[in-house]
This record gives sequence, C-alpha cells and structure tokens, in this order.
Amino acid sequence: MRRTSVIVVIGVLVLAAVDPPWPRTPAPRAQGVDVYINVTGGGAKKLNIAVPEFTVVAGTDTAGLGKLLASVAGNDLTFSGLFSVVAGTGAIPPNSPDARGQLWSEFAAAGAHAALHGLLALRGDRLETEMRLYDLTTPEHRLIAAKKFEGATAQPRRLAHKIADQVVLQFTGELGIADTKIAYVQGPAGAKEVWMSDYDGANPAPATRNGSINLMPVWSPDGRSLAVTSFMQGYPDLYRIFPFERRPVQTLASFVGINSSPAWSPDGRYLALTLSKDGNPEIYVLAVATGTLRRLTRHAGIDTEPTWSPTGQQIAFVSDRNGQPHIHVMDPDGANIREITSGGFHTQPRWSPKGDTIVYTQRQGTHDLWAVSPDGSNPRRLTAGPGDNQGAGWAPNARHLAFQSNRLGRWQLFAMLFDGSPPTQISQGAEDRTSPSWSPRLP
Repeated sequence: MRRTSVIVVIGVLVLAAVDPPWPRTPAPRAQGVDVYINVTGGGAKKLNIAVPEFTVVAGTDTAGLGKLLASVAGNDLTFSGLFSVVAGTGAIPPNSPDARGQLWSEFAAAGAHAALHGLLALRGDRLETEMRLYDLTTPEHRLIAAKKFEGATAQPRRLAHKIADQVVLQFTGELGIADTKIAYVQGPAGAKEVWMSDYDGANPAPATRNGSINLMPVWSPDGRSLAVTSFMQGYPDLYRIFPFERRPVQTLASFVGINSSPAWSPDGRYLALTLSKDGNPEIYVLAVATGTLRRLTRHAGIDTEPTWSPTGQQIAFVSDRNGQPHIHVMDPDGANIREITSGGFHTQPRWSPKGDTIVYTQRQGTHDLWAVSPDGSNPRRLTAGPGDNQGAGWAPNARHLAFQSNRLGRWQLFAMLFDGSPPTQISQGAEDRTSPSWSPRLP
C-alpha cells in the first residue's frame, strides 16, 4: 500500500500548521554620525535622517516615482528600528548645491543627523537612481557615500528597498533587510496556497496555483526556492518550488505517511524533515542532490520540526519523549540529545541567524512567542497577547521576527523587533495568512 489514511495525515498536518504535534564584506562605517547607531541596543537611540522627495534629473516623472521612492525608503528605515525619519516637502532642484545646502542646514537645525538625497533618471522601461548620503553633523554637510542602482520601471519599490538597505549598511556595517520577501500560507481550510510578498506586505503574489493544500513554506539559503509540503498529488509530499524561475516543481520526499517540517541546512545541501514512513514521526536528513536519507531520531515519542543552527553543527527540534512537547537540541548526526525547555507546551523552534537564540511557541491558555539560549538558559517571553501569537520566522539580520497572530480576529502576519517592541501588521485581507518564512537577502 502506498499510503496511510489521508484523513489521518490531513489531521496531523493541519495540527502542525497551526499547533504542531510536537554576504558581502561590510563597507566602512560612516564617520561622525555612526555614534548614534547601536544595532544590538534594540533601537533605544535612533539616528534622525532627512529623506526629501527624490530629484528627477532625466525624463518625465508622470507617475510620481520621486515621491514614492522617498516614501518607501523612509518607511524601510523607520521599520529598521534604527532611524527616525524626517520626510521632506518637495524635491531639491537638480544641479543646485546652494538649494541643497540650505535645506540641509534647515534639517540640521531641526535635529537631523544625516540626510538621504536620491537622484532619479527615467529612461523608457528602466529606472536609474543614485543614493547620496550626507552627514549633517559636520559644518560642510560632508558626503558620506554615494551609490547607483538600476532597475525596471515596473519595480520602483525594489530600488527604494535597495537604497534603504545601503543606508543601513553605511551606518551599521550590516546590510538592511528591506530587499527581502516573506512567503506564507493563504486561504481557508482545504484550499491553501503559498503566497509571497515584499517584507512589508506589498506586492503579494501566489507562489503556488495547484488548488490543493500547501503548507510550511521554507526559503532555501540562496533565496531561489521554497520547500513546501503539498497535497497536490493527493498526499502530503515534500516539494521544491522556484517562484522566480520557470522551472518545474521538484519532488523532494514522497514516502508513505507525512513528509513535513522541512528545514534547510545553512549550506543548502541538506533538508532536515519529519517523516512517518516507519510508523512514528521522526527526524531525518535528506541530501538534496542525491536523495540519500539519514535517520537522526529513534524514539517512541513524536520528534518533529527540526531547525538548524547557523553553523550547521546542531539541530533543534520538538519532542514529547519526556511527556509534553519541549524543545530539544542534538548534533547533526542525531547524537547528544538534550532538552532545553521544560514546564510547558513548547513547539515551533526557530534558530536565530546569529546562533545565540532559539525562538519558540509556548501554549499556556493562549499561544505566545518565547526565546531561549541554545543551552537552555535565559528563557523569556516576547509576546503577551492579545489572542494567539505563534509560528515565528527570523529576518536575515536576526533583529526582526515575522509571526502569525489572530489578535484582530483572522490570522494575519505581523513583524516586530526581537526585543519585543510593539508589532506591525504586514498583511491585509479577508483570508487567513499563516506560517511566515522570511527570505534571505535577495540576489
């Protein structure tokens, strides 16, 4: 027989989806104003930056792209938690250093530490932009950095995201996260498709269109593909889809029972996953290129939801082997298993890209996000209602989290700084949106 009961499998996967069963070299930092930025300080001290409307230096801006680019870049910088943005009124005239100097002096007098001046050229179906970053704490308003970007006229928001990320890089030594995507599950029970959007919820688009149940999307480390559990062939198999390329869907695992909870290794060569092909949910590792399978856990309890450490030297997972489901950590060969949480109902572990923290979901009446160090020390609560907050996904900078919450009624996606700052809703609409997976920085 090919499969176990589809009804039983659907029940297990729906439970897993909502309540699981258990780079580049940094550029030199800007001088003078970089003292205001503290990436690890939770955004307590922010840099005030002026972002006037972009100056059009070629072509005719009938669509108001100069204003749009400034608005999107300003919102990106605000979202970073590192900047307080002062929006400008109107654009600086082209080739007018005197007008620019006067405006910078006015912004500096109002308390701005830096200014972002964008130049925009419209050339048919292409946009050319240049970011110029100024230090307003110096008398001469020194130019800190300049960089050019080019893209399609139909994708102005991505240019703005790239500019904002470059500003973050200049002041922190680490590229920002605006040029990323979030994949998620959308739709009612029985008709769930994987969608993706910009990190801020803009430009939503379907990544699957098979009319089936698609669950648990997870980005590959190179940002080119997603691993997804789907019923597109009638059973919960694991597939690889390529949302940016015209490539056929790749079957990764189609064993008897469930094929779920995929987690990419940091180098993208392996997938840790949950299989029940031998009768009990266990953790396995799949070599993507060859299909070679290696079993890691062997226990009568349920072992599921693996997540790799960024070094690839450890895997965290959920197991109820000691009673209620708790977070455990093991070596990548399945050895040295140790329990790192206790005293509750703990699921959905997600290892930080920095390696120092594991975020998980704790059920205690409602569901909330908690964090713990990989050695089990320093457990702390990140959300406190209202409603249920669960299913976190890390941004590549390890400073932001996306998660699902029904605090406003239906399930929607929210994002917040890892320090527990008030979350921002990043999805809209009448249908449920769950299971966010934050992409790496895009090529």
